[in-house]
Amino acid sequence: NMWWGGVAHYDSEYLPHSSTFQERGDQIAQCVAAGKEHGIEVHHWKVNWNLGAAPKEFVDKLRAEGRLQMSHTGQELAWLCPSHPDNYRLELDTMLEVVRKYDVDGVHFDYIRYPDGDHCYCDGCRQRFEAQIGRKVEDWPQECYSGDLREQYRQFRRDNITRLVRATAEEARKIKLHAKISAAVFLSYPGCRDDI
Repeated sequence: NMWWGGVAHYDSEYLPHSSTFQERGDQIAQCVAAGKEHGIEVHHWKVNWNLGAAPKEFVDKLRAEGRLQMSHTGQELAWLCPSHPDNYRLELDTMLEVVRKYDVDGVHFDYIRYPDGDHCYCDGCRQRFEAQIGRKVEDWPQECYSGDLREQYRQFRRDNITRLVRATAEEARKIKLHAKISAAVFLSYPGCRDDI
């Protein structure tokens, strides 16, 4: 586990350095070197979207930019909103940064999902969803949470996740043809498609 949505245990150009990096140096470089020495494949694991380990200043900056998730009841959650273009770019750039900078055999997605079925209903999601369907949602967020637009909105959420995974896989393999892409996936399919 080398990086989260808001902190890195390696020398990232995009994310704040962790205290582990500050105290013990670049953890990916050390892990790759040890793996190569012993003939072990190294697949680095990222906790996507989740800002649980991020420095307060970084989270405050993202909050000010409207990049955090909101529940259908208006409660903020310290996770990156997957539909926000800057968050998509941050996740993609950091996944590819590791493939580009280090001799890794693969990258692993964790939390490549929403936290639950109650998120994200931020203003940005509303604007992007309305642009996609070509009309205003009159009763936001209820119409998308439990009303007539529920299934369309759930597909919008799914598409945000799929877009990142697809782009990461395609771009990583352009950098390193042998790069493996893996993910920690959720049980209870197909119900998990709606919940997370």
